[in-house]
Amino acid sequence: TPFDIRETFVSKFYFGNLMWVKVPMMRMDDMAAPYFWDEELLCTIVELPYTGNASAFFILPDQNKMERVEAMLLPETLKRWRNSLKTRWLALFLPKFSISGDYNLEDILPQLGIEEVFTSKADLSGITGARNLRVSQVTHKAVLDVSEEGTEASTSPALSLSLLPPNVGPMVIVRFNMPFLVIVARTDTPSILFMSRVIYPTRA
Repeated sequence: TPFDIRETFVSKFYFGNLMWVKVPMMRMDDMAAPYFWDEELLCTIVELPYTGNASAFFILPDQNKMERVEAMLLPETLKRWRNSLKTRWLALFLPKFSISGDYNLEDILPQLGIEEVFTSKADLSGITGARNLRVSQVTHKAVLDVSEEGTEASTSPALSLSLLPPNVGPMVIVRFNMPFLVIVARTDTPSILFMSRVIYPTRA
């Protein structure tokens, strides 16, 4: 597994001026991963690739820079980060957390051309055998769970790490001990699959 559960320890996570909460903090030393410090937006980016066609970007804004970074979360920013990431040896400290959300899709699906199922013209007889049914509500549940077993989204496998030769520069210590952002994106297209802000890490 990417993180050794024996290395997890209780640590402070700061979420406001002089406010903090104790969280289970995962730790991995001597980890080779894509890393970039953005001088323009004042944030640190670590990419943890999945075994599939997606990767997770963990973005740690400098103190009081969260809004600035969020305002620039555009496709061109993600592209610039991808082009700027360099593999480095990291000592990575990342809290365990779980994010879940329910989203109603009744307003989104018609924009994609899926309209009839919400009207009296709907024909769901192939599913239920009854013709007088229509869809009244569509809810999508998204879950992102980050633990010692890996980073798991609802449609993504655990992340995979690789060992590299020792010519990737000095070790960089990255501590995600204050609010940060998580973006799960495809590696073959600009599509963002999941995006969230972690202010107060919680477990499901």
